[in-house]
This record gives sequence, structure tokens and C-alpha cells, in this order.
Amino acid sequence: MLDLAFLAVGIYVFVKAMHGEYKETACNIALVVGVLAGAVGCIYAISKGDGTFCILNMIVMALAFALRFAARHLVKMYIDKQVAETEAREKDEYLHAKFRDPNAITGYTDENFEDEDLRFGKGGWTDPKI
Repeated sequence: MLDLAFLAVGIYVFVKAMHGEYKETACNIALVVGVLAGAVGCIYAISKGDGTFCILNMIVMALAFALRFAARHLVKMYIDKQVAETEAREKDEYLHAKFRDPNAITGYTDENFEDEDLRFGKGGWTDPKI
């Protein structure tokens, strides 16, 4: 039963971490329940002489210790993903804005009169390569 409780709390911690929330209390509960489940399972396995079951319960204890670090890593990955998406959206909005620089010269001057891209545009029917 302690294994099932550890599994339930672990799933709760992972689901919250995948949505960017780190639950310290739930990690502490999972640590205590996981260590108890592993210790009770190891004692039971040793009394029955089952080495495989003892190893599996040691893995449960290791997972109980690793759960906190995994949750922090997932939260960090989620936050980094959100920051990257926000930066990409802001860059896209900047690139598609009609007036990026209000001080930019939009007409012809003596310096840029010979610029074919400014005079004829890029691509389309006025492209000399067509």
C-alpha cells in the first residue's frame, strides 16, 4: 500500500512539475512515503529470502530521493520553454510590425537612390530575374 501511495504522490508531483509548479510539500511527502515503502519492502524481502524484491525496493528508495531533483528540472525546462516562446512571439511581432523604426527613412534620398531593392522592391513582377 505504501508503494501505491508513493506512486500516487509521485504522479501528482510530476503532473504539477510538467505545468511549471514545484510542490515542495508533496516532494517531502513522497520522499518519506517512498523511503518507508522501500524500507518495509526490503525488510519483508529479506525475511522471505527474495533478493529481486529487495533490489526493487531499493530502487523505490532511490526514486524517492531523485523525485525532488527531477521535479525541479521539469519546472526549469517548462520555464525555459515559456521564455523561449515569449521571445519568439515578441521577435515575430517585431518583424511583422508595420513601423519598426519611426526614424527610418521610407523615401528616396541621394544616398539610397541607386538601391534597386528600394526602388523596385524584392521579388514580384518587377524582379529583373523573372
